[in-house]
Amino acid sequence: MPGLVSLLLLSAPVLAAEPATQDKAAVEAEFQRNLEAFEKNMDRSQPIPCGNPPMRRPERISGEDLQFDPWRLAQLDENETHYLLTCTFKLDGTVTDCRILKPALSLDASNRETLKQWRFKPAIYKDKPIATTCTLSGKLTPRPEN
Repeated sequence: MPGLVSLLLLSAPVLAAEPATQDKAAVEAEFQRNLEAFEKNMDRSQPIPCGNPPMRRPERISGEDLQFDPWRLAQLDENETHYLLTCTFKLDGTVTDCRILKPALSLDASNRETLKQWRFKPAIYKDKPIATTCTLSGKLTPRPEN
């Protein structure tokens, strides 16, 4: 045991020593170069989360609003007047992988067809289009009865 204590005491100054400090500006410059190289080589068709990094969000340019079964809407709380929908927005302006986050409704066949008709200006990151996954909101509108 005394040998172990001696070994720890002898190595203590080495363990406590600070690592060699680098110039902060050099570290930041290297980080910036790595970030620029990543952005130059990134696949813009692979969606990234909306808002990370800051970007201009996708903007709907065509397509009808979603409409829901009036009976289903009658089942909701009276305070639920809007939906939250998350979708992946592709570079060609189409949306895929849509699902409703709020309220507890599902996308019926009619709304899935409506989503296929939606077209968007793609999100813009550093002046170039990029695929993204974003959340949209909309008014819960009842479908007209035939």
